[in-house]
Amino acid sequence: MRYDVIVVGAGSAGFGAAVGAARTGKKVLLLDGNSSPGGVTVFSGCPVFTPYQSFEDKPPRGVFKEFLDRLGDRWGYFEGAPACKTSEFDASLVMTRILKESGVDMLFYATVTEAECSQDRIRSVTVFCCGRRLSFEADHFVDATGDAMLTDMAGGRTVTAPEDESMTKTVLFRVSGVSKFDKPGIRKIFSSLDFPYPWQDNFMGTRVGNDGNDILINLTAVRGNALDPFDRTRMDIELREQVDVIHRWLKEKVPGFENCRISAVAPVIGVRGSRFIAGRTVITCEDIDNDTPVSDPVADGRRSYGDHFVDRFRSPWAKNHVGTHRIPYASLIHEKIVNLVAAGRCISIEPRAATSIRYAPCCMATGQAAGVASALGIPAYSVLRDELVRQGAL
Repeated sequence: MRYDVIVVGAGSAGFGAAVGAARTGKKVLLLDGNSSPGGVTVFSGCPVFTPYQSFEDKPPRGVFKEFLDRLGDRWGYFEGAPACKTSEFDASLVMTRILKESGVDMLFYATVTEAECSQDRIRSVTVFCCGRRLSFEADHFVDATGDAMLTDMAGGRTVTAPEDESMTKTVLFRVSGVSKFDKPGIRKIFSSLDFPYPWQDNFMGTRVGNDGNDILINLTAVRGNALDPFDRTRMDIELREQVDVIHRWLKEKVPGFENCRISAVAPVIGVRGSRFIAGRTVITCEDIDNDTPVSDPVADGRRSYGDHFVDRFRSPWAKNHVGTHRIPYASLIHEKIVNLVAAGRCISIEPRAATSIRYAPCCMATGQAAGVASALGIPAYSVLRDELVRQGAL
């Protein structure tokens, strides 16, 4: 089968890309190995859309605003105005409805196994789905895999984050039965509570669920190479052992958690950042520090970076500037493969700065830009800008 645009990866970025492309009137296919859209939000157990403290001077726009609006009363607990929280089911359901209404063809349970290329173009991708091999051709492709997997399969140059410049891998889990949740208070005494893993020096937990009675715990952490199949498996096994240990620690050491019980564990490991496309422009830490002017902006990222370091929460290079930085169109376009753009956390960025662009609001925005760019044949910036404005993007 042939499409105008194929989007590989149906997380926040792929969702935004597929919707943006389809709304130009093009025929679009969205592929993912999971059972629905949602990516990290749904399958890594993080239906929490934060932080948009950095974006509060600019209300959400584009596909992200539509997603928020369509959730409606499906929003769960709000812990302060900047933090929006829902459930994995509701996030997936709303994304699926928007995709269907936009005319996107979706194929899930489909693992991309091959990208056929010639003359610096991707011609087709092959997927393995339900015991069958299926091939799809397209004029343009969006890599929204999070780890630049499509780019790598196509032989395009990528940049892999060194382990010591990367972020921890985690498995999120939830506990219920908490009688009192005083997050600021727990953070104050955290260093005295004998946490069982020395690399974690920052308590991360947040209320989730319709009534706010579940606490989402983000304390597991491990080093490793998420691009190596055996090491990724090793990390996942180790992280699930940590869940058991941390649960017992919560019951024994943390006030209010004495009777807590595990209510859910994420089915998929959270990676955060591993590999990026080699784009026409690379976003650097220096760009973010200096708020370097951008002539072709397509989205906003945070002006802070360096969180979730492998040895402790904040890296040695971490910075926390106020406000946002502009994400350039050229950072989405691969340097050599002429019909490939990236979206989400695998766009062209210095690994140390990757924290600034990996959050769901930003991923949906770069996704929408990537999808529209692909649908319009990777046009001049002014053409892309006009269509993004027509679609309600910032």
